[in-house]
Parts: sequence; structure tokens; C-alpha cells
Amino acid sequence: MGQQIMDMDNMQILLNNSNVLIIDDSYYNVKILTAMFEQKEYCVRNAYSYELGLKSVRENIPDIILLKVNIGNIYGYEICGRLKASYKLQKIPVIFIIDENETINKDKIFAAGASDYITVPFNYKEVTTRVDNQLKIREIQLEMKENNDDLKKQVYEGKRQLEDITEELKEFNITLEEEITERTKTEEALRESERKFRYSIEEAPVPVMLYTQDGEVLKINRTWSYITGYTIDDIPTTSKLAEISDVFKEDIYKLSNFSEKQNSGEYSVKTKHGNIRIWDFYLACIGKLTDKRNMLIAVAVDVTEKRCMEQLQKNIEKERIRLSEIKKYDRMKTDFFANISHELRTPINLIFSAIQVYKLKLKECICENSCSDRYKYIKIMEQNCYRLLRLVNNLIDITKIDSGYFNIDEVNYNIVSLVEDTTLSIADYIKSKGLSIVFDTDVEEKIIACDPEEIERILLNLLSNAIKFTPRGGNIMVNVEDGNKSISIKVKDTGKGIPKEKLNSIFERFVQVDKSLARENEGSGIGLSLVKALVELHGGTISVKSKEGYGSEFIIHIPCKLVDGKTSSKNEYGLRKNYIEKINLEFSDIYN
Repeated sequence: MGQQIMDMDNMQILLNNSNVLIIDDSYYNVKILTAMFEQKEYCVRNAYSYELGLKSVRENIPDIILLKVNIGNIYGYEICGRLKASYKLQKIPVIFIIDENETINKDKIFAAGASDYITVPFNYKEVTTRVDNQLKIREIQLEMKENNDDLKKQVYEGKRQLEDITEELKEFNITLEEEITERTKTEEALRESERKFRYSIEEAPVPVMLYTQDGEVLKINRTWSYITGYTIDDIPTTSKLAEISDVFKEDIYKLSNFSEKQNSGEYSVKTKHGNIRIWDFYLACIGKLTDKRNMLIAVAVDVTEKRCMEQLQKNIEKERIRLSEIKKYDRMKTDFFANISHELRTPINLIFSAIQVYKLKLKECICENSCSDRYKYIKIMEQNCYRLLRLVNNLIDITKIDSGYFNIDEVNYNIVSLVEDTTLSIADYIKSKGLSIVFDTDVEEKIIACDPEEIERILLNLLSNAIKFTPRGGNIMVNVEDGNKSISIKVKDTGKGIPKEKLNSIFERFVQVDKSLARENEGSGIGLSLVKALVELHGGTISVKSKEGYGSEFIIHIPCKLVDGKTSSKNEYGLRKNYIEKINLEFSDIYN
């Protein structure tokens, strides 16, 4: 019946023994990747130079190669090209390793023959998924080639057996006609011929049916019954065969109206269990019965697996084309957002500058009463300029994150003082809104690797939401907790809370809790999505707890790690100098 494509469990068993070669001069990178792949039960080898890597490939060809783009003064693109130039190695998938300070040139990567790429720092799920996908594609390609060879052999064997059977049957009939005058001898020869005939038909590895020209089915062999589930009792005539198996239904005349051996083509055959098989039928007349009716034979070659392989290949090609189109569209979308965001920011900055100049002019106004209304409208324009600028900045950063071009600048910093200073910087603003804010911590100092600017941005965004959705008289609590392996930052409010059905989608892009035209608060739906992305760039997580009518609590977990040679103090970083402008920017969509 042909070999079926292995199921996913068997596929994973094969992948567990995959031979992975890592060529990277970074001991840290090799150590991390080796740990990842050993969890997947891969056989991992490594080489710290291109020369050692090529030598290792020649000694033992791996299933996949992870190749660093740049080692010393040699580029991995050249090494990849040398690998792909070899007939034995050209089918081995190559995944480039790109350092975080290197630019990702996708055109150059794929032009060199690489199948994919991964970036430092590594994401376990992304790395293992990309490697698994390439190993699965290679395994399927190898299996398809093996199955295709088997199918070709089976088709050839079926045709050869058909010719052998046909010739043998003709010889049997000729012998019977020549010896008809010798009754005893003829009867013995007939019995022997019948025995051989029945044996060859019954034991044939392909489906065989004997029938008469008027449609009576004389015999179907074991292979036919095994594949279809039907016996001779189920299909006593060819018309019954056409009825229950949906074969030759529209052109049943082809089964009897022919003068010589012919290939009737491929037909879909429905089995007793409802499955559909594809058979390639060969028909021939092999002689006459004692009642002078012609006896015919139908031999079929099951080509179901072959056609499935061909269809699978077509589907794979379609998916490759579709993936290419999706990547092209994604690049166009990214370029569009980047361009439109930059085009918007320029006029906004010009308008904002003009407003600042006009404010300076108003300060020179002699009559304060005549200027008060102007200050009111200037404030409205200024706030909305900040709001537009914040929206454009968020769009640009979201686009950079999607494209992989947004990098955080991590330094070793006291996260406790950073959160405390940011919280206290908005105390006066909170008070002006009729709210109270409390900061608490269970640790006075905790130095971790983070980007202070982006942590501050995350906090201001969460505090902005808390202010917007908390009525006057409410409370906002900011808490820092040391969890040894990670630091927890919690922002809790006593506002109106988030509906239960919105909790699972609150961090998705462009999702707003209240989308009605009569909503009390403004927002683009980008802020929390950007917050989640910035937290994840730090290797952390963010979650939310909320009950409608009782407030919300956002919880951030950032891993406690350090970076070598990058320690900054609060005075060195100078975060407080821009607090007023940052608050105006991040709180620009608060109107109440």
C-alpha cells in the first residue's frame, strides 16, 4: 500500500537524535545553544572557528548547521556559500547566528543560501522552533525522495508483473487449444494451468479482477479485497463494482469495449470503509470461456501515495510562495509605518516649536487678563501636540520592535530608586487630580541590568492609565518586591477596573477597554502593547489582575541579572532633568 508520511510523534523521535553543529567563537553563545538543544535531546557538536567547523563537517556531516555571521575577519556568508557549493552538503539547512550589535541583512542571509537566522540574545522558543522547522522540512524532503523511489519501483514492478501475467495466460490458452484433441492430457494441463493461474492471480501484489465481457465478475484477488474491504460476494458484477466503489461509473463501457491490452488511466476507488484510493488500471482480454464469452482481466496499480507525495510537494511550494508574499507584505507595512510616522513627527515638532515661541511672546504681554484666554487655548494646543507626538513615537517604536531594529541600552542600575524617583516625580500631578499615591518597597537597593529610560517609560504609561481610570478621591499604589531571581513592580489603582472579557486581550495592539464614542478617556490602544514589548525586551513578563468596579493591578517581573562593565548611578544618568517634559508627553491623553 505504500509508505505513509510519518506522524508527528515519530517525526519528533527522529528529531531527538538530530546532529546539530554550532560554529561560533563565543563560548557564551555555544553554551546557551548547547543547553537548549540538549533539552530537545539533540546531539550537539561545536567549533569555535570556521576552519574547525569545516573540518567537523567533513568528518561527520550534521543534520543542521548554526553558523555565526562574523568570526574574526571572515564572514559566515562566504563559508555558507562554500558549504552550498558542495553536492553532499547543499541540502543541509544553515541558520545564521547574528549578534545583537549586528545589522540583520535578510537579503544577504538568504542569498548566501541560509534557511533562516536567529539573533542574540536567544529566545528559547524562537530558536528551538526555527531549528525544529528546518529539521522537519529536511526530514520530509528525505522521506519524500525515499517514498518516490519506492513508488517508482512499485509501478515498474506492477507493469512488469502485468505483462508477465498476460503473456503467461496467453501461453496457457494456446497450450489448451493445441492439446484439445488429447482429452486426458488436456484435462491435466487445464488443471495445472488453472492452478498456476489462480495462484498467480491470488498472490499478485497488485489488485486483480477477472470478469466476462457481459459484466460478470469471476474473481477478485486477495490484494484487491485487502485494500478495498470488498469480497466477490459484494461485487458480483462490474455494474455493482461501479455502484459501490464509484469507479468506471460514467464510462463502464471501457471495461469491455476494447480489442487489445490498454491502459485505461487513473480512477478514484472508494473502499468499504469510505476511504478513497487512486488506482491506475490496465485492461486485457486473456481468452474465451467454454461458453464462448471473452474473459478479461483488470490489473490496478495503487498510486495513492505517489499522488499524495506530488500533492504535498505542490502544497509545500504554495506555502513557500505564500510565506514569501507575507514577508514582502510585512516589509511594506513596516516601511509604510516608519515613513508615515517620521513624516508626521516633523510637522508636529514645528507646530510645537511655534507654540513655545508664542508662549514666550505672551509672557511679554502687559495685560494679564487679556492673555489668560490665550494661555488656555495654548495649553490645549500644547497638550494635543504632546499627544500626537506620543502617538507617533509609539508607532515608530512598535514598528522598530516588529522589524527587530529596536535595541535597549542595558546598564546596571538601582531599580528601586528608579521606580521611587519616577513615582515621586508625579506626586504633585497626582494631587492636582484629587488622587493620592503611595510608594512601598521591601528592599532599599537592588542593582539589575535594565534600560532606565525604558523602565521609566513603562512606569509612566501604567501610571497614566491608573490616573485616567481612577475617579477623584481614589488611590494609586506602587510597590517593589525582591524575588531573588526577579524583581516585581506592581502598579495598583482603585479605579473602575477592566471587564473580564477584556483581560485576555488588554495587551494586544489597538485594544481599548471602552471603544464607545461617549467614552470618558482617550487613548490609541498602543500603550499597553508597547509596555508589554518593552518588558519582554528586558526578558521579563507583565500580567494584570482586575475586577470591574474594584480597580486593576499590573504586575511586572524583570529578571535579576547584570551586564559586564556597565554600571550607572542616578546622578550619572541624570533621569530627573527631563521629568516635566516626559510627564507632559506620557500624560498627554489625560483630559479630566
